[in-house]
Amino acid sequence: MSSHFVITMPQLSDTMTEGVVVTWEKKPGDRVERGDIVATVETDKAIMDVEVFKAGYLAGPLAEVGSTVPVGGVLGYITDTPGDLAIGADEVVTEQAPSEMIPHHAGTAIVMPQLSDTMTEGVVVTWEKNIGDPVKRGDIVATVETDKAIMDVEVFQEGYLSGPLADVGSTVEVGHPMGFIVSDPAKVVDTAVTITADHKVKDVHHKAPTPPKAAAAPATPPKPVVTATPTISAQAKPVPRVPGRKASPYARKVAGALGVDISTLAGSGPEGVIVAADVQRARPSMAEVAHSLPQVDVPGQGRPMTSMEKAVAHAMTASLTLPTFHATMNIDTTRLIAAAKAKGVSVTVAIAKACSVAMQNHPRMNWAYQPVDKIVERANHDFGIAVKSDDGGLVVPILAGIERRSLEELQAAWNDLVPRARIRKLAPREFANPTFTISNMGMFGITHFTAIPTPGIAAILAIAAAGPQGTPFTITADHRVLNGADVAAYLVALKDIIERPETWMETAGTKAPPAAPIPAGKWDTQVLVIGGGPGGEDCARDLADHGIQVVMVNDAPLPGGECLWRGCIPSKAWRHAADLIRERAHDAAKGVAGTDAPRLVWDTLEAHRKQVLKTRGELALKTDKGMKIDVRHGFARFVDAHTAEITPAQGEPYRLTFGAGVIATGAPPFVPAIPGAKEGLANGGVLTSDTIWNLQKPVSRLGIVGGGVIGVEMAQIWKDFGAQVLMLEARDRILAEVEEEIAKQLAALLEKEFPVVTSAKITAISGEPGAMRIQYTDGTGASHEYACDYVLMATGKRPDTSRLGLEHAGVELTGAAIKVDAHCRTSQPHIYAVGDVIGGYMLAHTAATQGRVAAHNITGHPAQYNPDLDCGVTFSRPQAGFVGLSLAQAKAKGIDAVEAKIPLSIDAKAMISLETHGMIKLVADKATQKIIGVHFLAEHTDTLIGAAVMMVSGGMTLAQVAEAIFPHPTQTELFGELARRLLARLRRTAKAQA
Repeated sequence: MSSHFVITMPQLSDTMTEGVVVTWEKKPGDRVERGDIVATVETDKAIMDVEVFKAGYLAGPLAEVGSTVPVGGVLGYITDTPGDLAIGADEVVTEQAPSEMIPHHAGTAIVMPQLSDTMTEGVVVTWEKNIGDPVKRGDIVATVETDKAIMDVEVFQEGYLSGPLADVGSTVEVGHPMGFIVSDPAKVVDTAVTITADHKVKDVHHKAPTPPKAAAAPATPPKPVVTATPTISAQAKPVPRVPGRKASPYARKVAGALGVDISTLAGSGPEGVIVAADVQRARPSMAEVAHSLPQVDVPGQGRPMTSMEKAVAHAMTASLTLPTFHATMNIDTTRLIAAAKAKGVSVTVAIAKACSVAMQNHPRMNWAYQPVDKIVERANHDFGIAVKSDDGGLVVPILAGIERRSLEELQAAWNDLVPRARIRKLAPREFANPTFTISNMGMFGITHFTAIPTPGIAAILAIAAAGPQGTPFTITADHRVLNGADVAAYLVALKDIIERPETWMETAGTKAPPAAPIPAGKWDTQVLVIGGGPGGEDCARDLADHGIQVVMVNDAPLPGGECLWRGCIPSKAWRHAADLIRERAHDAAKGVAGTDAPRLVWDTLEAHRKQVLKTRGELALKTDKGMKIDVRHGFARFVDAHTAEITPAQGEPYRLTFGAGVIATGAPPFVPAIPGAKEGLANGGVLTSDTIWNLQKPVSRLGIVGGGVIGVEMAQIWKDFGAQVLMLEARDRILAEVEEEIAKQLAALLEKEFPVVTSAKITAISGEPGAMRIQYTDGTGASHEYACDYVLMATGKRPDTSRLGLEHAGVELTGAAIKVDAHCRTSQPHIYAVGDVIGGYMLAHTAATQGRVAAHNITGHPAQYNPDLDCGVTFSRPQAGFVGLSLAQAKAKGIDAVEAKIPLSIDAKAMISLETHGMIKLVADKATQKIIGVHFLAEHTDTLIGAAVMMVSGGMTLAQVAEAIFPHPTQTELFGELARRLLARLRRTAKAQA
């Protein structure tokens, strides 16, 4: 059944009682979009356009041209059904299609912008231009008060400011006109209107236009205007398509993120398509929630609330939907206050940083409930901190990125925020979407209070005045996200951090709190390291270098771990041989003939590979013993927190006591529960990254399950060796761990070399070595079978701690991985864990770095592992690589970042070597202009990436890289070119905004 909406005669002013229909700009059956002009009407003031704000189709009966219609009388109708040309003869339509009257041919409307996702209206504070003034793109024409702050209104069209202009103090709904821009000064309208808080026109009057004048340079550059929209995670999954209902891809993604059922929505897009705005409107605003609750009548004559008062009222009423509880702990802040003073930072900033440090081990405090039945897990610490505004209101500016910034950086940011917060001149990103909130009323002498969390956070901290037992810190928490134990544990940690500021404040933001020294006692060894891979070995060597007695128990005769024996080194030996074969195909194009028929000699390759491994393993053991590390071949398991049972390769088990421990046992390949996979592992027909090295001869046909780094590297190696390869990936794209644009380009190149099937589901694996079969379905559901010699399960790695006896040592897990903090400490302060066993980046250099971090902390030198500075190379052809953050990762952390990229096709060196596929991308923080990420798809990423590591880890700025001298012709020149491009772009943007 069709839905009908009535178009009524709008009221332009309180003197208007009727209007005469002059024209109909649409006819029955015509499509009508939000903001369309459907008719013109003559009022007692002028001829006006009737603009509607309801999408659909115009339906009759329409008021005849020349007829007089009273204010509120029927002009026509909107229907949601095409072909429905008129309502029924006896039908009564009561639901109105919102409409508004604007001057006929008024020009381009300057509408009230939506500057946050909670904003529904704004109040005009000032007009920065007068009627008749020329305006150009980027001009600030007005300021408006929103529910959060006072914002600038920027226009992006040239012309002359024209009326009707909403008077200062007028309340204008989002999307409705505040004024107009005309192209001809002769068309300027000199009227202004006063609009009341209930959005009715109270008065219409004339304002004399100012004569044209040259624009004077502003005394200070205006602030950039940013439109805030609801944050939708890049990882949000779109809801499925609904048969018979059209919805835009972004609308489905927003619906997935917000938990909205699109089958019930009416679309306002072209031809009824559901767009993102329709989805966002389906989620109730705070105002709608507040107004839906029972209201109690109050005697007296009320005045309309200001925008700020309404926003607070709505938010506080909406907070009643949160099931909350309170927990209080008294904390002695004396030492923190003294330390903050000595450090030159405010107590507010110091407390915010302390809350962030405590949150590292209690991340749920930073999460939030999301309708319906979802939890948003956030790593970025963007804390809202309440500030009293000069007009007596309350503003909550956001101190962003607390977890990654030093106290000095945070203080500088706070010094910039507070003065603007007091006059409510904040950009949307500076007040929207905090992850945690702090309110300190102790400065006013309040001895106890509880704060109210609003939707979007799980906890708010209320700080009262200090008393005999300390300062009350009260958390009000959302019980849907946090339980009492979570909050209690967090308050205990926060108390310890605040009462011992010397453990973290000296180097907050850049280094870890110093670890406790090795516990005193008569131990068999000061430190026990379990595992001899890159993480364990680097840790043991650093400890030995400090004179610490170390026992390192390794499950193989020689150290090196997976990296040396089953990962990095053997795979690169194969990759090098494959490169030699691959590169010969290009020799003829470069003028070298007779090299296009290379042949793989398997036995020679394998002998070379094994010799490299043996040589490096023996060198490593010799170095370890030379550093006085006690290396033992065997297995270790915990008996208690300071005792391990060692089972040697030969001999009887024995016990060893230790002061501190380090777990570096790696992670074995993960094989999912696919029918036949277990049997294939047993008979040797299914290989993993651990067992592929046992092949006795080259493979002719290889099926690879998994499109991650290991799968891609092995697929190209064996393709270059001459094998037929099929890659099957369960997700919708391969290389999910690689920056998206880089991954897509590389995937397109790989698909030219061998078939890649994404969204694949393996239904069965069967056969014997040399004659295996994979049964699978593709993304369309079609069934296929692939016959091959072997199946390689490249489905990642997963820690296995089942033999370590962690429960006896009190070491906690998070999933399959050992739970650690940024300092690589486990839940037992004297036991550390590093490398693959803790999850995250499962890379040899990551493990080695974490091993050194653990060693530094054990020796009392504070250190922490920062994944935002990590790097990696996928040894494909061309090679993918990353250092630091991608643009998407930076934005997810609240960093206002920008990127530039250069294709290798324009590089001279790449042209010479015919290696023109790929690109280099540079990511920088706009605020600091520091380089925070570099991403590669290049044939020589492994040699280029070192320079990028120094840029990111050294905190280099765009200017420093732009001014550096790079040799020519090399691809390192591209770093300087990228930096110069970004600098130029930022300068142009700043100039346009000035």
